[in-house]
Parts: sequence; structure tokens; C-alpha cells
Amino acid sequence: MQINNIQCHYPKSTSFGMALKITPKAEKALEEASMETIEKLQKVGEALKDTKYYHLEIGENLTPRIDSPYANSYVPPFKPIKPAKYDEFLPIETTWDGTNISGVSKGNKYHVSIQFNTAEQAQKAYDKLNNMHSDLDRAVEITKLLDEKEVKKIEKQNADNELKAKIKAAALDLINKFGTPSHEKF
Repeated sequence: MQINNIQCHYPKSTSFGMALKITPKAEKALEEASMETIEKLQKVGEALKDTKYYHLEIGENLTPRIDSPYANSYVPPFKPIKPAKYDEFLPIETTWDGTNISGVSKGNKYHVSIQFNTAEQAQKAYDKLNNMHSDLDRAVEITKLLDEKEVKKIEKQNADNELKAKIKAAALDLINKFGTPSHEKF
């Protein structure tokens, strides 16, 4: 297992090269599963190996659970809701399985939204998810989409911070080169 340090502010930000996590509760179901199911889960592991912030847990009865670096976690159903014609947001109906916060508790119906750059991208993602036949397949794709969204957010934050640091350094350079007390007239 390879450990890669990812520099960001999340406590779960160390990637162990595995975004598929099989919990001890899945052991009995795995031992009784078909070879086809085992092979499918191996493919899922490969498909998610590069995700950094979101991961997919397989638990009791091989139930998929999408877990985030925040208090959010989601379990089936993973039902995409058709976005409006000009809407770049794709809502997904799911069940909350995260920390009880702000009136949302485990087992509540919940809508998570993924923002795309265009309405067309949101529609394509909806079509892809809607045509998938299992919650596991949808969970894999949603995990990748949520992770991609988070990576873009972190990259933007890092770029913004880098720009602020450059501006501050340039401002200090100007002050060092040309700074002088104000000329006051009496």
C-alpha cells in the first residue's frame, strides 16, 4: 500500500491509494458472494484508486456508502433527478448516513447536488447515471463526480492563496523599493 501526502486542510487528506474501503461488516457477504461480484468490486477499486477526498465503503450486505471529508455520508438509493433545461446542477436523491447536523439525521432522505460548468454536462451526467442498473454502479460514478468537484474546489483555493501571496510579496517589494514617509506640509 502506497501512502501519498496531499497538502490541504482536511484531516482525512492522506490517500492510501484506495478509495474503495471494505468494512469488516462486509466479510460474511463477501464470503458468500459470487465470483462475478468479487471481480466487480475489484474493478470498482481500480476505478476509484485516484480519488482523493471521497471514498466508497462497502459494508453489511455489500451496501455501498459514499463518504466525504466532511460530515456527509450517503447510502442508497442513488437516484439522479433530471436537471432543468438550463440548470448546471444535478441533484441526486439519496439517504443521509453522516453525522446528525442541522436537523438532518441518519436515515433521512437527502438531496446532494453536483454543479457542472454547463447545463449540457449536467444533462450528460444525469443520462449516464439514469442508465446505470445498480446502486453500486451509480455510487462509483457519484463518488468520482463528487471527488472531482472537491479537487477543483481545492485547486481553486490553492490558486487563490498563491495569488494572494504573490500580491502581498509584490506589495512588500514596492514598499521596500519606493516606500518613504508621507510628505506633510505645515
